Amino acid sequence: MWAVSASLYAQDTYTNHTMVNTTDVFGSARYVGMGGAMGALGADMSAMSNNPAAIGLFRRNDFSVSMGGAFQDAAPFDQDGRGHYSFDQVGLVASFSDGDESYLNLGFNFQKKADFRHSFFAASDNMKGYTQAALLAGIYGDFAYGEGALSTQAAELLYDMPNNVDSKCTKNEWNRLAKGNLYGFDINISGNINNRFFLGVTMGIDMLRYSFDQQYLEERDGNQAAYNIQDYFLATEKKVKGSGVNLKLGTIIRPIEDSPFRFGVTVETPTWYTLTQEGKYWIDSKWKWDSKNETTGVNSYSYMPAGQYETYPSPDNNVLDFNVFSPWRFRASMASTIEDFLAWDVEYEYAMYDYTKMGYPRSYYEGGGSSVDMDKDKGVTNLTHEVINGVHNIRAGLEIKPFPEFAARIGYNYWSKPMSDNGRWHQNFRSDVNSYALQTDFINLSAVNMLTFGLGYHHPKGFYIDAAYKYRAQSGEFYAFDDIYQSNGKSEAQFMMDADAPSSLPAQKLNLDRSSFTVTLGCKF
Repeated sequence: MWAVSASLYAQDTYTNHTMVNTTDVFGSARYVGMGGAMGALGADMSAMSNNPAAIGLFRRNDFSVSMGGAFQDAAPFDQDGRGHYSFDQVGLVASFSDGDESYLNLGFNFQKKADFRHSFFAASDNMKGYTQAALLAGIYGDFAYGEGALSTQAAELLYDMPNNVDSKCTKNEWNRLAKGNLYGFDINISGNINNRFFLGVTMGIDMLRYSFDQQYLEERDGNQAAYNIQDYFLATEKKVKGSGVNLKLGTIIRPIEDSPFRFGVTVETPTWYTLTQEGKYWIDSKWKWDSKNETTGVNSYSYMPAGQYETYPSPDNNVLDFNVFSPWRFRASMASTIEDFLAWDVEYEYAMYDYTKMGYPRSYYEGGGSSVDMDKDKGVTNLTHEVINGVHNIRAGLEIKPFPEFAARIGYNYWSKPMSDNGRWHQNFRSDVNSYALQTDFINLSAVNMLTFGLGYHHPKGFYIDAAYKYRAQSGEFYAFDDIYQSNGKSEAQFMMDADAPSSLPAQKLNLDRSSFTVTLGCKF
């Protein structure tokens, strides 16, 4: 009936950023309560993911486990709850001493890095005639960049029929339920020299699970309004899973022997992710395919009765193996204490998110051995550099102990805007992503502001319990599609081929604020 050019559906710049470029704080309740600012202060299990040298400050063995819950502010979609359970951390530090002031410590920690659970609904009756169908038909017609299964279906179903080229979108509705987590397993070795120079290295193994179900409805002003034959419904399901490996090197230095002041420096290598995606979609259309003239190649369609739709599914077994190469990250921190009463830590981090790369695995044999390389997707990598920013993170934490056993904590995080103003997934560059895309939507994220609070009780015999609350504020501008193939005031059949043309499709504002609580149980021995 319709041409399906391939059964592979690739990732896009925006989804890659959501999965692997983290702007949040997870871990032990003490770490969260301090806003993750413990890179120079050290002596917390979760700090090995921030500065590996922080584990060198342990003087006793330590075991801890953390869990809690997370809640979104925005109303969820389709009866999905606002809150869900969260397993945040479990880890062990073993400390060994030579009887002097030098220690060698080993750390193992399994910790959440990102929580993808979120659902929301967006709708607009101010589309100005812009339509997703024009974008898909534009990609279909732009043979310089290939044609994908989704755009092929949409073009044939929504365009190759009489009295349909002047239809404009009057209203659309979109919803998504996303699930999954990014966890990291950190293996750390660290130590110190004369209790003034602390060195550490952490090997990180990331485990990613990400999925979403989403639906898009477009209402259009067709010429046969009695049957609403121009309306259509697009549903998408996608699952991504895989793992990644990175290395972190860190140091903490006390420059003055009699002062508790210290500073820390950390370098985190890019994470090499090996991922697999499975996806499918289907279109419910008022148009029903009847036949195809083998001589002329013209399809014949009729419309379904009122209230009925014809379903056109994607091919089965839509599986893609791909790689994502996350960017370098650099951290600098300073901290100090006042007796056993007060501790503080201030940190700065820069993450080169605009240099995230994507490609596809390539195996080859040389000299009787095997090796693996990556064919880079230059189109996606260039778009990432265009629409994704390098991100600055400033975080600070304060801990006060009014009594030796009790502690109160407060922390703050600021992450700069990760995406450029008016960024677009315009889909008119050469890439498998655009040839075989599952979806057209994208979200331009704002900066993140995060405030944390915490309390803790540490028994003299080693048992401790900590609790933390975190509020993370962020907004987003949602676009169901880009209008690169359309211009205001023109029929949707008039496509613009200039990727730099200004967009006038209005964004829909999203509330991405969420809160969470964490409780840690642990024991030092």
